[in-house]
Amino acid sequence: MAPAGLAWQTLPEPGALALVDTISRRAAALARPHPGDLPIEEIVTVEREVLRWLDPATRAEAESVLVDRLGGDPMPTLRAVCWLTASWAVVLHLRTGYAPTEVLRQLSFGGVWRGPQAPETERVWEFLTAQVRAGALAALTDDAAAAQAFYAAATTQIPGYPECLLHHCLMLMSGLWLTLAAHGVEPHDLAATLAVYTHDAFDRPTGSFRPLT
Repeated sequence: MAPAGLAWQTLPEPGALALVDTISRRAAALARPHPGDLPIEEIVTVEREVLRWLDPATRAEAESVLVDRLGGDPMPTLRAVCWLTASWAVVLHLRTGYAPTEVLRQLSFGGVWRGPQAPETERVWEFLTAQVRAGALAALTDDAAAAQAFYAAATTQIPGYPECLLHHCLMLMSGLWLTLAAHGVEPHDLAATLAVYTHDAFDRPTGSFRPLT
């Protein structure tokens, strides 16, 4: 089921659906990533926990689940979070007309971080925000160079860095969610809908997001 104010429509591509804002009438195609690159099941699992994280009653449990998923290879979870961030930027574009790239470039962290690896300076916050922006822009644009840059930064061997990056991304997503809600739209289950109503298209030549109107 589409979130309030949004509607799904079918497309000829087997791995994509059209998402239409019923108020602005803008539309965009949302597609599964290539299954060998980022399986849709990974995004669905992360999406479920991110939505639980937005609820204060289940926030600690959800973040614990996400942190546990970072073990071994943190990249699938981190990239799934960035994919979701990009999808929310697209939804905000559909409602407001703001370019998704600008939505991502304006992501900012304005609060006090009280997590276990609390950074001491605003410079660290800005560095982490830049990393999240890079990952989300890579997901949005399907740019190989941007994706490689995010991978190189996110796979640092500094202990605790993936956890810091994950937490910072969740904080940025929280701010983006509030902006979406202020415009009357809450994008629940975008990845889950793609998982149910599309299937993997191994020869898909385009990225996960593209404008239709």
